Amino acid sequence: MKNRTSLLIISLLTLQYLSACSLSIGNFSENINRAVKANNDPQTVMQGLPTYLILLDGLIESDPLDEDVLIASSRLINAYTGLLGSELEMLGEGENEYQKEKIKQQIKKLSLKALERALKANCLYEEYLCDLNTIKYAEFEIRLKNIDEDDIAMLYSLGTAWATWLQANSGDWNAMAQLPQVKLIMETVNEINENWDNAGAHMYLGVLNSLLPSNLGGKPEQGKKNFESAIKLTQGKNLMAKVLYAEYYARLTFNEDLHQRLISDVLSYKEQHHEFVLLNTLAIQKAKALQLSAEEYF
Repeated sequence: MKNRTSLLIISLLTLQYLSACSLSIGNFSENINRAVKANNDPQTVMQGLPTYLILLDGLIESDPLDEDVLIASSRLINAYTGLLGSELEMLGEGENEYQKEKIKQQIKKLSLKALERALKANCLYEEYLCDLNTIKYAEFEIRLKNIDEDDIAMLYSLGTAWATWLQANSGDWNAMAQLPQVKLIMETVNEINENWDNAGAHMYLGVLNSLLPSNLGGKPEQGKKNFESAIKLTQGKNLMAKVLYAEYYARLTFNEDLHQRLISDVLSYKEQHHEFVLLNTLAIQKAKALQLSAEEYF
């Protein structure tokens, strides 16, 4: 899988997590969450998050079986990992190879930690959510049929942590063989509540379905539907949905007109919505990079 795919998924995770409703351990966490979502300076956020990561590590040391703290830690690690992915992407080709490799290794280490904590939290939450990364796919399907609205937050957090870990290990075919499980998690979330996390599951599926052309097993037309659903459900406020639509579907199908329209929409957007400030700041950065490379690509 291409390196840009790894960076994309990781960047998507960042922003979806930071714009999600739950780093919810009391009022302090909620206040941190709101402040992060409304911040238009990703660098400042990235510098500040490690302090909170260490705080959650301390809480887990005192009570390693607290599922709420475990899942909050997993989510925050993913958020920080996503910001690292964005920083890596901004370095570009051929720039500071030592620094890029250092960031890649940090992402690998953190993504494993986030996945392990999400798996443990899910198992503590419900017994049938234990060992989801080791059971056979047929059994995995059966267990996910038990999921209802009350379970979405926990399951979705596992799915996104799992996706981050997979992309950090995209060169390992044994790891990538677990991609269908991640996809099924997102499809399950959509079946129950497609509005969850600002249509986050649609965005993940849009990317996953648009990784390959249809003649190689991809499902780009389904990916198109997922992206358009994400845009519609968020009333166009989530600019990252349009950026990913351009990067993955429009480029895969060489649809230059669609690509230009989506990028223009993002770069001309003037409104500021509290819950999307950080997400949209990164989306605009990414849109500018896509615009610069469009002439060469098409």
